[in-house]
Amino acid sequence: MTDRQPTDHVLPLHDTPADSRPVGEMTYCIPRVGSRPLEFTGVELGMAMSFNPELPWWYEFNIFRTDAGFVVSIKRFHVAEDETDYCRAWQFPDLDAAMAALESYDAAQDVSVSRHMPPTDATAAELAATAFQLRAEIAETRAHFASLVGEFLHDLEQA
Repeated sequence: MTDRQPTDHVLPLHDTPADSRPVGEMTYCIPRVGSRPLEFTGVELGMAMSFNPELPWWYEFNIFRTDAGFVVSIKRFHVAEDETDYCRAWQFPDLDAAMAALESYDAAQDVSVSRHMPPTDATAAELAATAFQLRAEIAETRAHFASLVGEFLHDLEQA
């Protein structure tokens, strides 16, 4: 989902790149839901993925360092082809702001309400059951994403 291009494919050991870019720096183009793609040149600092074959969806997030600051991308992928994969990305002036955005991200915005739409002639009990199912999925999605971020931050502390 993220297009990236190496700035230089082969570097001789005795030469430095003509543009003096750090090793590993690449150009990225991240498509975003409801926004223009975010294009930047930078280095990926970290990545986490929550893929589990027992779940129909999973999250992946990436943190990049750029000349202008930092970029965070959050993606939600679905196994089913009829479901929409989501990708969101933002730029931040410093790492603290990027990490705060990652920690405060509300995964509920990625839950599709259309799967929970009751028929137009639904009874009050059916409406309540539908609302309960939606609330349960929102809670599960929030917990799932928070767990992924928590594991990532724990691993950072251990490194």
